[in-house]
Amino acid sequence: MHLLLFISILILTLPQCFESCSCVDFKTEIDGYCATSWISKVKVLSKETDGLGLMMSYRLEHLKAPKDVTLPEIMNTATQESACGQTKFKVGKEYIFGGSAANNDSLLITFCDWRVPPKYIDEPKLEMKPTWKKFVDSVGKCPAPPTY
Repeated sequence: MHLLLFISILILTLPQCFESCSCVDFKTEIDGYCATSWISKVKVLSKETDGLGLMMSYRLEHLKAPKDVTLPEIMNTATQESACGQTKFKVGKEYIFGGSAANNDSLLITFCDWRVPPKYIDEPKLEMKPTWKKFVDSVGKCPAPPTY
């Protein structure tokens, strides 16, 4: 039991010992877009941390999500920024999120996942500008194309 506790503590502290979260820099907007597997305008309904303090879960209401896809209502992230966690989202607020992975049970978001350049977002309305659709249409097919 003590060995398991020691290993857990070691895993939690290693990212902080060596380096903080670092992300791949994409050469083009298209590369970043194609690396994002989902994009959705959401409202955060609640957030909670698992019993170990390793993961945070957000319960979301999808206000505008990809067509023909049902995204899970739970989004997970690491609780530590050094492990690329995104933990500063507020309950009751709306956001445009993008992430690296989705499965039937939950979405995953890290510090590195958001790939939509700010020039495509109407911040006051938290909506994508018309230029976003033009950009998406110009990209064509990605290995796993997100749509908004």
